[in-house]
Amino acid sequence: MTNAQLASIQWGVFLSVLFLLPQLLFRQLTFRGATVTVYASMLFAATFLPMQTVAPRQSVQLVPFQWIADTFRDGQIAFDQMTLNVLLFVPLGAMLMFWGRRSIGQAALIGYGVSLLIEGSQLLWANRIFDVDDLITNTTGTALGWLGALAAVKVHARVTTAAALRRELVSAR
Repeated sequence: MTNAQLASIQWGVFLSVLFLLPQLLFRQLTFRGATVTVYASMLFAATFLPMQTVAPRQSVQLVPFQWIADTFRDGQIAFDQMTLNVLLFVPLGAMLMFWGRRSIGQAALIGYGVSLLIEGSQLLWANRIFDVDDLITNTTGTALGWLGALAAVKVHARVTTAAALRRELVSAR
């Protein structure tokens, strides 16, 4: 883990606590509210903090799947960055499946929109790179989060049904 990634995590924890405290003090804290607050704080910290002081070599990267060539050129760090981008949006997909009651297509479109907003903001504000690969990996992460949540719901339903059947069999004896 790089120093910048560690600093982003620290900023995310700080922002989470900062935004959760008023909810806690005014007794408005719910599980859903806390989850969304922590996720949004970590997402903001991971994509904007710490602020870059040196401008990047390029400001826009429009070649799809450039991360593959970057992995061969730069080594593991490019692959790790791509993987982290996917993982960063998995919770969004899961939240959209559980609480948003969205289809996978709607979730992917929302993930793409959030990613596009972040990429555009990074280009204008954070001295970062607008990267088409980030749009692809973030949208993929949202879809994978949605699929993972769906799988969890189906497994839970199957386990619950099996447990109910077992209870009925035991009580029938």
